[in-house]
Amino acid sequence: MNKKDEIKEILKKNNGILYVKEIEEKYIHRQYLKELENDGYVEKVIKGLYVEKGKELSEFFIIGEQYKSGMYSHNTALYFYGLTDRTPLKVDMTFPNNIRLNNDLINSHYIKKEFYELGATTLELNDRTTIRIYDLERTICDIIRDRNKTDTQILNTALKEYMKLKNKNINLLYKYAKRLKIDKILKQYMEVL
Repeated sequence: MNKKDEIKEILKKNNGILYVKEIEEKYIHRQYLKELENDGYVEKVIKGLYVEKGKELSEFFIIGEQYKSGMYSHNTALYFYGLTDRTPLKVDMTFPNNIRLNNDLINSHYIKKEFYELGATTLELNDRTTIRIYDLERTICDIIRDRNKTDTQILNTALKEYMKLKNKNINLLYKYAKRLKIDKILKQYMEVL
């Protein structure tokens, strides 16, 4: 099997997606990737990421790959979980507070490193790619924590919709709230519902 065929095999295994680091790990020179690009077999999406020609990728996946230190959160996470009917105008992502991002398309949120991974999970998108996102309970905690920056209607709708869910985990919600020091505020919101 020649080097171009090896790259095609990797693409086939990865649902048409290729990370440059994968060919580097197999000691395949980038010139073969460049040849496949010139042949029209693959196209570059962002630095270090290629796809088979014509493969459609979710913008959320691409942004997640571009900003690997970010986690989808807040309104964007509410949207993915069906807890809001509003499509976010900007993508909400949370980053550890030692990272700063300046991008007009991303609404950046920052948190201490010790809380960054709390509630982290992955979500499979329709194109079979995955993104890093906070789970339901962490998302609820985030919008309560940032309640002064969140539209009241979005907050109230999200809480009401969350309470209707069969897969909600109230114990986990309170555990996160306690760690994030918003348990008393969460309790107030829950009493109103």
